[in-house]
Amino acid sequence: MLAGAQPITLVAPGNVPDTGGTFLVHRGDYVAIPPSGGGDQLFLFGAMTGSSTMTYRWENPALLPNGAQFPNADFALTNGGPDTVFYSEEAAGLERLGDTQTISALGTDYHFTSSYSNTVLELGLPLAYQGTWTDLFQGSFTVDGTSATRNGGINGNAIAWGRLQMPGGNDTLEVLRVTTRLTESIPLTISGFPITVSHVRNVDAFYTLWGKFPVYRTVSDSLTSQFLNQAYAYTEWLDATELGLADHAAGTAALQVFPNPATDRVSVVLPAAPARPEPVRVVDARGATVARTLATARTVELDVANLPAGLYQVMVGTNGPATRLLVSH
Repeated sequence: MLAGAQPITLVAPGNVPDTGGTFLVHRGDYVAIPPSGGGDQLFLFGAMTGSSTMTYRWENPALLPNGAQFPNADFALTNGGPDTVFYSEEAAGLERLGDTQTISALGTDYHFTSSYSNTVLELGLPLAYQGTWTDLFQGSFTVDGTSATRNGGINGNAIAWGRLQMPGGNDTLEVLRVTTRLTESIPLTISGFPITVSHVRNVDAFYTLWGKFPVYRTVSDSLTSQFLNQAYAYTEWLDATELGLADHAAGTAALQVFPNPATDRVSVVLPAAPARPEPVRVVDARGATVARTLATARTVELDVANLPAGLYQVMVGTNGPATRLLVSH
């Protein structure tokens, strides 16, 4: 099963989100992953079962209620609830600029928006096996009419690589396993009581080439103080329809490719017939164009028979729609 597997590298633009991207996620009980790292591993999560689903979306920050507070944000992550995270793409990777959050204390839910004067590097790019990063951050927010600060740090480590079996499936994906640990101290006053909240968040995430979100991850998060004890932990993974492991000719994506996976030729269906000839490219993990054609009609064909097996991106024009393509020989 691991024959021919090689460590992958997370890169821009492949692993940088696109605004408008929507993906269905399953959530289940928290199941810790053994902490040992290494290469050429097989991660078997086929037996995991979910208890709920949610839809994440990479939004255009300018269209969100709090977007004006983050003019430098390139995209924002929402999940249909009150919490939103605002990001920018920088040379070092994905920087967290701020967020809206909810905490429960003394029987009351408090909603607040925080921004970082020194932002949080949540994913260092490019990132290869055994790559690490460390970042210190500082931010501020107002809760219950009182301003507060938050100071902390984050450590990231590309601890392992190999192939991952998704819950409920038999196919495997080539992945890079990335662990992060965020710790911060938040002194604040709630209902007249001064408290210092300690926040710890551990994430163990598995990324594929061109993935805009981990295909599988565990999250453990806690807020603790003398008056506050809020903790949650869960496991979540992308729905099979988001992974390109099956033929999705009738999918909802603006750009469709089939068959997917492909072995020799692939049909690309554009959202509409182009007004003028448009270049259609297949791009590899390095950002290099490895196959190309010119679309004069809504459907075109590409020859991928000579491409190495792996995950690619099909792109139309310079800033047009894009989608994933899995080549499997």
